[in-house]
Amino acid sequence: VEPAEADVAALAELLARAERPVFIAGRGARGPDCRRSLEALAERCGALLATSAVARGLFEGNPWSLDVAGGFSSPLAAELMQGADVLVAWGCSLTMWTTRHGRLIGPGTRLVQVDDDPAALGAHRPVDLGITGDVRTTADATRAVLGDRGGPGHRTPETGDALAARLRWRDIPYDDTGTRDRIDPRTLSIALDAILPAQRVIGVDSGNFMGHPTMYLSVPDEQGLCFTQAFQSIGLGLATTIGAALARPDRLAVAALGDGGMLMSAVELDTVRRIGLPMVIVVYNDDAYGAEVHHFGPDGFPLGTVEFPPTDIAAVARGYGFEAVTVRTPADLKAVEDWVAGARSAPLLIDAKVVREHGSWWLEEAFRGH
Repeated sequence: VEPAEADVAALAELLARAERPVFIAGRGARGPDCRRSLEALAERCGALLATSAVARGLFEGNPWSLDVAGGFSSPLAAELMQGADVLVAWGCSLTMWTTRHGRLIGPGTRLVQVDDDPAALGAHRPVDLGITGDVRTTADATRAVLGDRGGPGHRTPETGDALAARLRWRDIPYDDTGTRDRIDPRTLSIALDAILPAQRVIGVDSGNFMGHPTMYLSVPDEQGLCFTQAFQSIGLGLATTIGAALARPDRLAVAALGDGGMLMSAVELDTVRRIGLPMVIVVYNDDAYGAEVHHFGPDGFPLGTVEFPPTDIAAVARGYGFEAVTVRTPADLKAVEDWVAGARSAPLLIDAKVVREHGSWWLEEAFRGH
């Protein structure tokens, strides 16, 4: 879809004058050569680069990447997005998840949206400029019109140093709340990121836990994360990851699940073993539907129907023919290292007994939105 010349000229003018531009790329920017075109335009005008959750990894390796925009943004990424004077959404619908209910868009930000579907423009957030056009075509046309205009924008030495030092969640200090019986989910996720091969495809189920794998497990590119949260329904993560494993046999498939979603979809353990997928299943096991515990518990609602008796999910997986390990402390992850280094002749399930006292702000925002 070719954008209108007047729209391209208007965007080029905004970027020429911008001092703190930021790009957010969504699902519509995952097409061929979109990364190249967006990076070239961003370099010309000094823009920082972010993605929605479903496009996470698109700018992996770029030193000016902010990673994910929205509820999973690190504090530094949120600060830089909120400070943008021009924010351009490329094939991104700007839902409440991506914008934190609009709080990531500063009061003085000029908001631009580019999409090949005109009905998407302004559907979730009012925009100052809506452009109907293909992402790659519009980015290339804008760069041509921009010419030699545009300054360093957001790409200052100070910003570069900050991004290198404290963009990643794993670089942000925290108080480890782990005990002898329960591992901190942040500690678990950081350790798994270091142990599991970098060439991976991750499927994330829905639930209180879901931010930990999404924020702490890196992905190699925009094909590395399968997000199942569109309907806020738990139990979809394992089947989704099985599909990803079949689609990308060149990568290690990693299913990140809560214990509720795992038990709801346990029948798929047979599928994994029967078709011989050498994948990893990580269960963030807090013996509960954690989202409901953290949302309803503080108001005194009874939690008997959303809290579970302790379940040995590792034993369940062994019954299906998995290798399995129960993780309560970081030392227990040695078995995961051994599996990664070995033949991987059977799939691996990690039953991680995680600390329950981690209510997620991302789900608080989701509930607030409804």
